[in-house]
Amino acid sequence: MDPRPTFIAKVRAWLARQTGSGQSVTAPRCDPALLRQAIEQVVDGVDPRLRAVPGYARKLAPAVEQTIAYFTECGQWLAASVEFNTRCWAGDPLVRALFATAAELQRFFSDDPGVRAYFHDHPLADEVYIGLGVTRHERHGFGVAMSGEVLQREAPQTVISFSDYRLFGACDNEQQLRQNIEQRGFGFLIGEALERIVEQEHRAHDRGQEQHVLELRLRGLLQKRGAMESLYYESNAGLDDEIAMLRARLLHEREVLAPDRGDALVLDGYIAGISAVLADPGRYVKRETVRLRINRMNIKVEAPDAPADELTFSEVTIGSRPPRVVVLTRFPRRDLLAARSRLDEAQQSLRP
Repeated sequence: MDPRPTFIAKVRAWLARQTGSGQSVTAPRCDPALLRQAIEQVVDGVDPRLRAVPGYARKLAPAVEQTIAYFTECGQWLAASVEFNTRCWAGDPLVRALFATAAELQRFFSDDPGVRAYFHDHPLADEVYIGLGVTRHERHGFGVAMSGEVLQREAPQTVISFSDYRLFGACDNEQQLRQNIEQRGFGFLIGEALERIVEQEHRAHDRGQEQHVLELRLRGLLQKRGAMESLYYESNAGLDDEIAMLRARLLHEREVLAPDRGDALVLDGYIAGISAVLADPGRYVKRETVRLRINRMNIKVEAPDAPADELTFSEVTIGSRPPRVVVLTRFPRRDLLAARSRLDEAQQSLRP
């Protein structure tokens, strides 16, 4: 993670100063200097030529401010961090629902390159804060269940399971982790804005604009991959293939055509497209607090009087991707296993 503070981190600090100074601030607007920094990040991410548009910062400001407010709120909305270790596994329903055994939990965190790199770079740290993203599934079927004192066969059941586990954003504390997630959301929206511009260009461009359209499309995919690779793992393969294809096409176009610089009217249209996306962040990044009651077999319990563990977690939907459960975790150094050798990994992969 970039050690320099992001503009969202600076916004948080500014809000803290405002609310802690005794001023009556119900809904403070973003500090102008911080807002300008965010606008420049958008321009750099989309197309630096936008600076040639008169008043570009003023035109982008309302939408960018809306996005900053949304993702800062998202960061606060995420549930508090949870300790994931071998000692708490048996007593924490959420930890137990995500990992079948304490040993599985320990091996998963210990094998993560981000966890290992953090502890290597921070020899005095006792724990690491790191985000965990998983996909939740509900499988409907039939099984055995108790109905009062009667054993009922072929009872309808809903089994909760999780897949596509991904750790991301190893850092020192919970606030840094929240800011990391906020910043990734902002980066994804920049990618969405580029997608909107590319759609506009495809409807109106000529052959001379082909190179620029490809550049915009490539930039948008890179923005999205950078934001989503923290939450998705195997499902990013399609993005990587498309990025490679676009790079090949772009190389060909650069050999055929000279770069087209566009004009102020086209760039002004870009600003309108960017603003349309950034002014409505909730359309592209949705959030939901999920509450479930399950038993020790991860079977959903519907009856309110039946014994069950209650789970509450945060679920985020990015674009058209499947919803992802996002958990802020803490993992202690004392549970870190020794690194496995390549021979160990090869033997593990051969086991049925």
